Amino acid sequence: MLHQVAMQQIHPEEILLGAGCFWHTEYAIRRLPGIIDTKVGYAGGDVPHPTYKDVCSDDTGHAEVVRVIFDPNVCGARKLIDCWLAMHDPTNVRAHGKRAQGTGQYRSCAFVYDKNMEGVVVDAVADCRKQLGKMLSSEVRLSDGVTTSAHFWLAEDRHQRHDERRQENRRINNDKNNAGESSSALSTLSFEQWLLEYGRRSASIWGSSETSNAAPLDDSGDDGMARMMI
Repeated sequence: MLHQVAMQQIHPEEILLGAGCFWHTEYAIRRLPGIIDTKVGYAGGDVPHPTYKDVCSDDTGHAEVVRVIFDPNVCGARKLIDCWLAMHDPTNVRAHGKRAQGTGQYRSCAFVYDKNMEGVVVDAVADCRKQLGKMLSSEVRLSDGVTTSAHFWLAEDRHQRHDERRQENRRINNDKNNAGESSSALSTLSFEQWLLEYGRRSASIWGSSETSNAAPLDDSGDDGMARMMI
């Protein structure tokens, strides 16, 4: 009951984001302030009810995505999108040799459910493109949530919060092996801390002024491409 009342006050928003392997993407996004819930799954393909095996066959056209439900009063839509762009390489489709926009299960993509959100994402992508001086492969699609190609298909249970569960198992094992010591479980980071942890490109291309001005790690040899494995 309290949860329902809280949700009525929050007016949460929803978006589907693809930025590579959905295990890693979900883990990172869940550490942002204002994230209410996440689920991993598949979107953008032509086959209904795809399985992970189907998607990995590279024949369905689906991307691995994270359904993000967030509180816009805590994590504004533009700030969320800037973080999404900062955590991966939106200029390159690195998925089984696919390079064309809109292809590959690990492609950069955002599926939105209303025109306002679409405008936010399109503007953020355009700003990122200007900052990078390169074309972006990010696919932005306004979804009706009904047609097969725009539908979100929930991934198998074993994929949900995969990295978080693995981290928790490591913490439990570590606690058993080190009596009296306790490891920290998954925690929410400030936007500045999050960018330091998951922002994989230089400060000049870390999104817009909406994003915190965090100092980047020393990457003198960084060519501006994301280092996160996608």
